[in-house]
Amino acid sequence: MSAAMSRLETLAVNSPFRRLFARAEARRFRRMTGLPEGGRLLEMGCGAGLTTRALVKSFRPSRLAAFDFDERQVERARRRLARFPEVDVRQADATSLPHAADEFDAVVAVGVLHHVPAWRDALGEVARVLRPAGFYCFAEPSRGRLTRGVYRVFPHAREAMFDPDELLEAMSSAGLEPGQVERTLLWDVFGASSVFGFTGEQFDAETGFTFLRARDLDPGPDRFLCRAPAR
Repeated sequence: MSAAMSRLETLAVNSPFRRLFARAEARRFRRMTGLPEGGRLLEMGCGAGLTTRALVKSFRPSRLAAFDFDERQVERARRRLARFPEVDVRQADATSLPHAADEFDAVVAVGVLHHVPAWRDALGEVARVLRPAGFYCFAEPSRGRLTRGVYRVFPHAREAMFDPDELLEAMSSAGLEPGQVERTLLWDVFGASSVFGFTGEQFDAETGFTFLRARDLDPGPDRFLCRAPAR
């Protein structure tokens, strides 16, 4: 089950400051995925709809389903997004999504998993509702940032925290292949991964491998990840 945010964190994510980051993140996710217009998107933890609106403008989807665990945030998002008929906002739990398998081209989750004690179950749900080769776009603070960084002013459940490598391992176990992943100032882990497919473009026809360039999650040089193609 998901957990509601504190009042202080709710104020922070609903602020004009957060709106600026939402626009930049939506544009970046669109570049990472390369999805054409008219796709089907799911946003996890939509809050008051700031990122949702940015996703509509950047991706121009035919359908965007968004949900939040907090009913008050859902009502705020519905008011903000009322003029977008392609957007459906509802209350739901990240560990039990009210959607069919293979329903979406991309799932977007910005700062959601660290509010979900059963976050591995949430990743399993992401993999279930994504179509083959669909994209999971995410941004998350790690355990270190939550306990030592600016995020420590917000209360978070210990069982919902994870290290970057722990997150990537859980993604792989859920069927989400880590692709374009990097470290950023606001988030420890930011990137796009794909389910039963790949975000990288360097395909070697002779070996049958796709090479994915990813920035090291700790300060240091870039590295290359290699994943065998889906059969």
